[in-house]
Amino acid sequence: SFLSHDSTYESVIDKNNHLTSPLGDDHALLTRCGYKMGKVPNQDRSLIAHLSLGKSDKRALLMGIFDGHGPRGHVVSHYIALELPRIFAKIMRQKQKSLNQSLLDSIGDPTKEGAMVRNIRQAFNETFLEVDAHEPIKGTGGSTASTLFYPGLGSKVYIANAGDSTTLIARYSKSQKTSAIIFKNVPHKPHLEGERARIERAGGRVMIPPSILLGGGGGDEPKETSRVMISDPDGGPFGGLALAMSRSIGDFDGKSAGLIAEPDVIPWDVNDYYENTSP
Repeated sequence: SFLSHDSTYESVIDKNNHLTSPLGDDHALLTRCGYKMGKVPNQDRSLIAHLSLGKSDKRALLMGIFDGHGPRGHVVSHYIALELPRIFAKIMRQKQKSLNQSLLDSIGDPTKEGAMVRNIRQAFNETFLEVDAHEPIKGTGGSTASTLFYPGLGSKVYIANAGDSTTLIARYSKSQKTSAIIFKNVPHKPHLEGERARIERAGGRVMIPPSILLGGGGGDEPKETSRVMISDPDGGPFGGLALAMSRSIGDFDGKSAGLIAEPDVIPWDVNDYYENTSP
């Protein structure tokens, strides 16, 4: 199987309201429905999956969050959570055959490091595009996708993101009992230079609120968001969407306006971080 048999997680809260994990691991899933008008279901989905690495007892780790939007965005995010790990594992197996050795051996082989990074980048890119091509809604919903992959060995993790969800990496000091965020992916917002240029080349329009045009409102991030203006496919003057991201999975009606599903894939090395950080 491409997934370890114990990849299905039970509740992380025991009967005494203490955090627990059936595998003794230190990760968990938590979500809550946002505050929206009307009866809107929780459109968030997430996953933690262990991928088998052949005969080794080590396991690769794949995590992801998917924030649906639109009337049927929860269907899209649910589809991604179910299909993304299966498709990613399938493509990784295909890529690995080109290296003629196991994933763990490739990670430990300095002559194969460049090929490994390329394989994982390409696998994520192909996975996102394949999931997007087969999502079942095709018009009334979409979802972000932000994922992290640890191959099971070495000091690199790989973050792949499409949309405006956020993946964070934090460090924790046991001696000082303090924590700090040391990595944060860049969300795909329509006003960003490269994103806006692609949208406008495709004939789309970007709405940029004054708080962004004027340089924010005194905080770290603007309180408003830029949006891709997507016309009503039926031609209604007041229809259509104003999507708060420039990339997503789904949102079929926005493809002609420059919306894409291709992720940014970032290899991040914890050893490089500590080597370049003052104590």
